[in-house]
Amino acid sequence: MFDLTTVWLMMFFIGIIVMFLQFRKLAEIAESSAKNYCERYHLQLLSVPMQSWKLGYEKKLILKVSFILNYSADGISAKKGEIILHNGKVEHIHHWS
Repeated sequence: MFDLTTVWLMMFFIGIIVMFLQFRKLAEIAESSAKNYCERYHLQLLSVPMQSWKLGYEKKLILKVSFILNYSADGISAKKGEIILHNGKVEHIHHWS
């Protein structure tokens, strides 16, 4: 019914879909964390694009994702900050004044 090539292609496409869904989940976590952070410091949130990601292994699989926090303190000028997620949890958020 299925040859080995078909099975490998299906596994490849399923892997791509799973990675896409995982990155969307991380983007939603970063977005909600940025929203809360900006409310706490009275900043206007502009956008939260993904900057980079790293896959590593230290006794277990580690996924570290970095997002750019674009915000405005005065409503006119745009400034940047950073959000780091470590295995889906916020490691740190900071902005530069």
